[in-house]
Amino acid sequence: MPVSKQVYLLDAGNTQIKIALAQEGLIQWVKRFELSQFPLHSLDSNIPMVFSSVVQEEFNNTLQSFFTTCFEVNQQQQLPFTMAYKSPETLGKDRLCNAAALSRLAPGKPKLALDLGTCIKFDFVTAQKEYLGGSISPGLQMRAKALATFTAKLPELAIHRSTQVIGNDSKSSMEIGTYLGWQKEIEGMLATYFNVYPDLQVFITGGDAKHFDMGQKNGIFVHENLTLEGILALYLSHEL
Repeated sequence: MPVSKQVYLLDAGNTQIKIALAQEGLIQWVKRFELSQFPLHSLDSNIPMVFSSVVQEEFNNTLQSFFTTCFEVNQQQQLPFTMAYKSPETLGKDRLCNAAALSRLAPGKPKLALDLGTCIKFDFVTAQKEYLGGSISPGLQMRAKALATFTAKLPELAIHRSTQVIGNDSKSSMEIGTYLGWQKEIEGMLATYFNVYPDLQVFITGGDAKHFDMGQKNGIFVHENLTLEGILALYLSHEL
């Protein structure tokens, strides 16, 4: 793709849609919408659309019909990294995009994407741009829902950051177990990675990143638009 060309980048996740406009290889703006409020017809149908989607196929078909040029990222396309994952056909597109974004960051160093959304997703790319894989576990909301779904009497609670360790009633016990358990899992996983890769660069993204207190830790950065940057990287590789 000529870098002067404009392109829309769209990430349709489980809870919201993020759309960006890129020009000259750089993201110019980013907007967020609920699926039902996405203003499709306010966009220029002549600008190419590149998207990653985990929502209903009907939405994907609507995009394909509206835009003159529309490209959905996929595991079979040309990639900006070496795929060492044993079952690439099962790899979620969000994880594919995050790996693609990592391939353009921190050259010569191992890097890790930590995506905090519906699930906690770790994705690792070596210093040689090999994608090895990572891990998936339940996110904050999923943990809260699981307590209510798989027990007879526990309610579903809103998520609140907790600094306590001991809950003195059911509500505070659930809040501590949900939030602190989530936080300590992430911290423990990061510590394990840093033990193996001391020069690791970590990029945190996702809707629940705001709940995670990083403290003053070297090598850890918030990258709000990591997945969109990955969509752009995949499109640029596709156009080569």
